[in-house]
Amino acid sequence: MTGIRGKKIAGWFNGHTVARSALIGMAAVSAFAGAGGSAAAAQPSSQVEAVQPASSKAIAVEVNGKAVAWNVQPLIKDGTTFVPLREAGKAAAGNIEWDGKTQTATIKVNGDVIVHQAGTSVVTVDGLAMNMSAPSLNIKGTLMLPLRSVTDALKASLQLSQTKELLTIRIQTDAVTKYSKEDAAIDAYLKGEGFSGMALVAKDGEVLLRKGYGFSGTNKLNRPDAKSRIASITKSFTAASIMQLVEQGKLSLTDPVSKYVTGIPRGDDITIHMLLSHTSGLPSEFTRSGDVTIEQTIAELRTKQLKYEPGTTYLYSNNGYVLLAYVLEQLSGESYADYVSEHFLTPLGMKNSGTATPATATIQGYILQKNNEWAAAPYYVSQSGTGTLYSTVDDLLKWDNALRAGKVVSKQSLEAMYTPHSDKNYGYGWIAINLNGEKGVFHNGSGSGYATGMLRNLDSGMTVILLGNHAGMDMTKLLQQVHKLAAEQ
Repeated sequence: MTGIRGKKIAGWFNGHTVARSALIGMAAVSAFAGAGGSAAAAQPSSQVEAVQPASSKAIAVEVNGKAVAWNVQPLIKDGTTFVPLREAGKAAAGNIEWDGKTQTATIKVNGDVIVHQAGTSVVTVDGLAMNMSAPSLNIKGTLMLPLRSVTDALKASLQLSQTKELLTIRIQTDAVTKYSKEDAAIDAYLKGEGFSGMALVAKDGEVLLRKGYGFSGTNKLNRPDAKSRIASITKSFTAASIMQLVEQGKLSLTDPVSKYVTGIPRGDDITIHMLLSHTSGLPSEFTRSGDVTIEQTIAELRTKQLKYEPGTTYLYSNNGYVLLAYVLEQLSGESYADYVSEHFLTPLGMKNSGTATPATATIQGYILQKNNEWAAAPYYVSQSGTGTLYSTVDDLLKWDNALRAGKVVSKQSLEAMYTPHSDKNYGYGWIAINLNGEKGVFHNGSGSGYATGMLRNLDSGMTVILLGNHAGMDMTKLLQQVHKLAAEQ
């Protein structure tokens, strides 16, 4: 609230006497008195002028499919629809407080703290400022805010329909966030670390916490059901695809790459196992451009030199997973995108997952600039097998559940995927981790404005999924600490 509390609402008197303004202020306090405010304690130094509605069009309000009759009806002024903040907050099951001294309303809902100072055009959510289309109004003692600003701050869905005589406002309150007081420590930790994105914590498939943090775009907050690029979590799908082919007898982990792709440097010595475990010695990076095909990336790889002798040293290699995707396409007769969709996403009901394109409606990724401001990142370009997929935290929980239930690959294949094959603990598409004596696996990812991670405790059944849209976040640290806090609940 820095820069908001200290501002005086200048220009609102417009010739009204102090006595009139004081009466208006006291009326505003009375509108919040039932939610923790106190008219007797309020001594505002400046007030908001009461104005009259500029439109006589009738307005009907529906909340969660039911018609409601608010004590103070919405109004339209200068093309902007205003609604009573207190009524909207109550509809979202929020706890509402009014500070008459600072003329500030506070709504607490699902762990979020929403703050607005009367007469300003800013509302903050957990300290993040959202600009409103117009300043709030005081209508006969009731604080009125622009409708869309209120629903955005409350993470509610909004639908408007109108005729010449009637405007119908349909509000669907946030039904996707899952938060309880037991989650307070995790919630506070993520906020304290500046996490931006979507978080989910589950135990044995049951969701304990599901919540969005930060912005997904201008004045738009992240909702936990939003789609995001998952970056290198994609590699878990690539590894599972290859293991399915192994189970079908279409290839062997000991097969040399040259059996399926010609011209790869040391292709006779590099095996499928080495590609999966990042021990092939191949370099990591490739040309990233939206119009580069997988065939062109493979052609580029043929010109590369190895960094290490095959099978001797761990070196994370995106090129290795591009090769795996290419081998998958050769043996299955399907594109990588089609294979993943047909064999995983569709049968598992992962309806909000797929292969990303510039037209995919994912949350915006952000990069920190030298001036310490976050700026929108360019489109994240990847290549098949490495980081092309998008998903949601709920869909990734379905992926987790399916792996645990043996619906994706066999128990033997899972053991191979979860077993460390180098001193860096990398298996096949997963990294092994000791979780206070319990066996776990995880994978993190990054790319052009995104930082993602998924951690799975194979013993306790705890799962942590973080899909972040601020580049540079330490996902390994975040995953482990959230897991620790969840285990302590």
